[in-house]
Amino acid sequence: MAPKRDDLPPKPLTATWVSHKRPEGAYGDGKGLFLVVTAAGTKSWRLRYWIDKKEFVHTLGRYEPGSADHMGLDDARTAAKQAKASARQGAHPKDVKRAEEAAKKAEQALTFEGVAEEYVQHMKIKKGWQASTEAGFRISLNASINPIIGPLPVGKVDVDHIKKVLNQSRLVGKRIAQTVALSVIRRVLRYAKLSKYITVNNADGLEELLPERKKGEPRFKHHAAFKTQEALREYLTRLDANNDRTSSLYGLRLLTLLPVRVSELATMKWSALETNPGFWVYEMPKVHRQHIVPLPKQALAILDELRAQRMGQCEYVLPGRYADRPINPESFRLALLNQLGYDVGAVTPHGMRATFQTLARKHLHVDTVVLELMLGHETSAAFNGAYDRNDFLEERIETAKRWADWLDTLRGATNDK
Repeated sequence: MAPKRDDLPPKPLTATWVSHKRPEGAYGDGKGLFLVVTAAGTKSWRLRYWIDKKEFVHTLGRYEPGSADHMGLDDARTAAKQAKASARQGAHPKDVKRAEEAAKKAEQALTFEGVAEEYVQHMKIKKGWQASTEAGFRISLNASINPIIGPLPVGKVDVDHIKKVLNQSRLVGKRIAQTVALSVIRRVLRYAKLSKYITVNNADGLEELLPERKKGEPRFKHHAAFKTQEALREYLTRLDANNDRTSSLYGLRLLTLLPVRVSELATMKWSALETNPGFWVYEMPKVHRQHIVPLPKQALAILDELRAQRMGQCEYVLPGRYADRPINPESFRLALLNQLGYDVGAVTPHGMRATFQTLARKHLHVDTVVLELMLGHETSAAFNGAYDRNDFLEERIETAKRWADWLDTLRGATNDK
């Protein structure tokens, strides 16, 4: 039985003709493309092509209006043109399609968070990042960035996503925190670009999104500190009243006794305490200079408590959530807010260095050179050439003892002299 006149296809096919119900058969559009209609009425696009004078047939897609993978006539022609171009290069269209799908899946699996972790490991191995540098980088990454764009495919992170990070409530109005967050994102995306995971770094040139620095405002704010012994006494009272045995609280107790940087304390290792009993000896990041910190008996008592709680072979004195990693320095600030009840900006963990510098000079009359050396600073007054790690060591030992005893006196405690 001959087909009805309406069933005879035009040449080439038209979108209207294809859209109607047609009898089972194959209907050519030209240049190897044809529409296949099954007995059940389903339709699909196929392409006839040749490689090395051999004929092959490749299914391009389904004609199924309303479905997510519907392929219309124009789309089929475009797909056929691309497939024939691959065939001319000796590549079977189905193999090209599989490779594209695999690449797409790989792109989806390559998240910003995953690339950021890869970048951190790269910097540790290739650039010699210290643990404190890593911890500082992770503060902004874990607190402000990963919760928003961490799960996204790195290739999908665009300007709008970056704006969302910078405009979140925890960063609004905090120019320095926003600057750091943008810098972290830019560095991760730069690494992704160099690794050929992406072709464009969408964080480049976004400095104009940051709030302008106000006239007279310093580039970096001073860390809030206790400037009077009354304020410090109140802090000690709150600290002593909290019996939590967490790394963050132990860290705050040590920061009152040892005028070190927060990032350095966070990455303190047991091995650095074993070589010279009574001292903490470590290399300061960036300057790569050895620093000796005398440990008063009050600090040693805290370390004994921590040693008794040590789990397995954990190398860090103050472990984080995972035993093989140090505490996040941000945890100290959060403990001030959540466990000791201080308002945001009233005091910072790093501000304890300024507290020591101010009150030790005022109440203990410690020499400026000794103070600077205890803080890990280099000053022209302290040395006139190469740094000698033993400079003023006896004075520093005595100052550490006097400071710790003065804190006990401030508490109203009785000390064994």
